[in-house]
Amino acid sequence: MKARGTLLVGFVLAISACAPPPEDRGQLRARKVILQREVAGLRGLMADLDGNRALIPPDDVVVAIDGAFVREVIDAQLPFDADVNAYHLRLTRADVRFQESPVVTLGGTLFSRERPDLTADVTAIGALDQLAIDPRASTLSAKVAVDHVGIERLAGLEDVLGGAALDELARAARLRVAEGLPAISIPVSVQQTVEIPRASAGPVRLDAASLPLTASVSRVLASGGLLWIGIHLEPGDFVRQERR
Repeated sequence: MKARGTLLVGFVLAISACAPPPEDRGQLRARKVILQREVAGLRGLMADLDGNRALIPPDDVVVAIDGAFVREVIDAQLPFDADVNAYHLRLTRADVRFQESPVVTLGGTLFSRERPDLTADVTAIGALDQLAIDPRASTLSAKVAVDHVGIERLAGLEDVLGGAALDELARAARLRVAEGLPAISIPVSVQQTVEIPRASAGPVRLDAASLPLTASVSRVLASGGLLWIGIHLEPGDFVRQERR
């Protein structure tokens, strides 16, 4: 009986020794979120390959955007400031990872509004979402869908925030960031009208006309540090321009 008790105590101690410390659990959750995004992207690719479907419709235009370029676009819209309960959140930097999923990571700080010396590091993890053509600006627009917010490296905040309170604050911060982040405008020009000039010389004479194009995003793929975007163009009816 004593041997069994000793064995049980040793087993419990071994489990405790294997459990990650609190500061590492946030990093593990963040890594899990990224892996879930990438696995979902790989499953989508495999489904297309298994079904012999084209990754991007063959009649569509393909645009490839570098992750570093998108990071600069997001950086230009920072910092992002928001009040979360009794704290203030400021996101100041971005990182972009285009590997099987368009992952976006935002970093910054959180501090108590009553005690600005009580601070913590904040990491918001998500991905580019809702990519579309902005018909007014003829550019690509996107939102950052926020999956996870981690609060780590507490500098004094651990004295006022326990585990449950910290998790609740992280949840509130995620909701605040998700609803407050502005849309991203990616300066990739998408021509939505083809202008046909007037031809008046020679045997062929044509009036000037224009061909409107309806542009839409058909597919988004992330791979090798690039974001591959399929753009479908649907032509409309010719519009003849009046002679002057």
